[in-house]
Amino acid sequence: MDWSLIVVLALVGGFFLWRQSKNAERAKVATDRLESDTRLYQNIKTGMREYNFRERNERFWEAKDRQLLFETAHLSAFHVEHFAESRVGFYFKDLEEFGLYGFFAGNGDEVHESYYRTDRSFQKEETLLYNE
Repeated sequence: MDWSLIVVLALVGGFFLWRQSKNAERAKVATDRLESDTRLYQNIKTGMREYNFRERNERFWEAKDRQLLFETAHLSAFHVEHFAESRVGFYFKDLEEFGLYGFFAGNGDEVHESYYRTDRSFQKEETLLYNE
C-alpha cells in the first residue's frame, strides 16, 4: 500500500471539504444580507407612503437638514439635505436601523429612486440589495 498516495488523497479531500464549507458560509452571509436589506427596503417604502400622505397638509420643504418631520409608533422621519435629490431619512424603531430614501426627477418622465442603509447622521450611503 502506497501511504503517500493515501496522504495526498486525504489532503485533497480535506481541501475540498474546507472550500465547500467556506462557500456555504458565504452563501449564508449573502442570504442574510439580502433578507436584511429587503426588510429595510420595505420599511422605507412604508415610511414614504406615510410621508406622502402627511406631505399634503405639512410644509416639509421648509424643514432644515435633519429636522424631525414626523414620528409614529414605528418610525421617525427626517428631512435630509442633498445637492441633487429630495431625501427623507428614517429611523425604524423595531429594526433599530436607519434608512434613507432619495428621489430625483430627470428629463421628461424619468424618475430615479434610491434606497440606502445609513447611520444616525444620514451621511453614510450603503445601497440596499432587495427583492421586490
